Amino acid sequence: MKQFFAVFEYELGTYLKKRAFQVVTILLMVLIAVGFTLPRFFASSEEAVPQIGLEGESVAVMASADLGITSEQLATLLNQMIGAEEAPVFQAFGGTKEELMQEVEDETFTNGLVFDSMLQYTRITGNVGLYDQFSTVLQQVLLQGYRAQAMAQGGMTEEQIQQVLSAHVQETLEQTEAGKNQSNSYLFTYLLIMLLYMAIIFYGQMVASSVATEKSSRAMELLITSARPSSLMFGKVFGAGCAGLLQFVLILGTAYGAYQVNEPYYTGAMSMMKTLFNLPVETLLYALLCFILGFFIYAFMFAALASLVSRLEDLSNVITPATMLFVVVFIIVIVALNTGEVDTPLMIACSYIPLTSPMAMFVRITMGNVAGWEIAISVVLMAAGAVALGYLGAIIYRAGVLMYGKPPKLTGLISMLKNRQHNS
Repeated sequence: MKQFFAVFEYELGTYLKKRAFQVVTILLMVLIAVGFTLPRFFASSEEAVPQIGLEGESVAVMASADLGITSEQLATLLNQMIGAEEAPVFQAFGGTKEELMQEVEDETFTNGLVFDSMLQYTRITGNVGLYDQFSTVLQQVLLQGYRAQAMAQGGMTEEQIQQVLSAHVQETLEQTEAGKNQSNSYLFTYLLIMLLYMAIIFYGQMVASSVATEKSSRAMELLITSARPSSLMFGKVFGAGCAGLLQFVLILGTAYGAYQVNEPYYTGAMSMMKTLFNLPVETLLYALLCFILGFFIYAFMFAALASLVSRLEDLSNVITPATMLFVVVFIIVIVALNTGEVDTPLMIACSYIPLTSPMAMFVRITMGNVAGWEIAISVVLMAAGAVALGYLGAIIYRAGVLMYGKPPKLTGLISMLKNRQHNS
């Protein structure tokens, strides 16, 4: 452990003392502080358009006693408004609001509507999809129906006509306990995935470059005489990881501080930023856990592969397969994130594979439906994968630090590991 801490302290200090590291960190902090202060000067009162579709929906409706019509009459009227008499979308519900909430929770209905008037209702639902248009379409239908009914009565004064034209629909959204609002979750999920992607690509390649530089300069031959190869590798990876985590804490801390100072000016469309800085504590903990485990999984791979090259010119060729694998995972997750389809069989499978789960499971936690036991299994597999890759990486690192010449192919690497295990 003494050797590990010596290497760790040296690597961390090396990163923190680099002028490029300091300049980039300070520059990003300044730019973020300025960017989060701009709403103070460009405050807008523009409101975001609600995005929530009637197609393929099964909607239960309840009419309050003050509405003047029964739930059956209300369902018939709504189906007539949208031309769905033959294939009804709206169905009358005769129970209580609590029973309706449970029916939606059990997915008997996709939505539940409790009407206090034709222009005021409460929507009960589970997940609010990223591209769901339910509320927008329903409110337009109700508004058009109200205006048509009012104008059909005739004999209206100018004031009455203006009152009809200016009418609007009010919605109160209530979600079931397990429901997720993808519209609110999208921004911070996308940002955290991008941060994980940049951290792994940037710091993983820095670890690989550090290993390859020491080996190409023959400094590795001196290092392994005073420290075990495994201590060298783990010290380098943990040093780079702590440097990256510190840099992100400083940058994100600056963003949070600048937001708190200028929070009153985040109105209109900018109010969506409030969801980014009001994250649940458990979401932040999941993000941190996935960030750390994901970083170490790939950093161990980069360090092990870099130990196989003897020239910096060969480094990109050796680490390209690991980089491309990570890029493919990133594309799969981003596509799922942008479509809102985060619980597909592919994403579920990716949630349990250590190389893909740091991104895939985090997206499913924030935007999909995941049971607690699924999260626990995924975290255990991630941790086990990080340990296994660390152990395998240490073996490759130990065998590769004194290997010079052309990097071995996959078959040669496997043979080398078998011989190493046999000799030990």
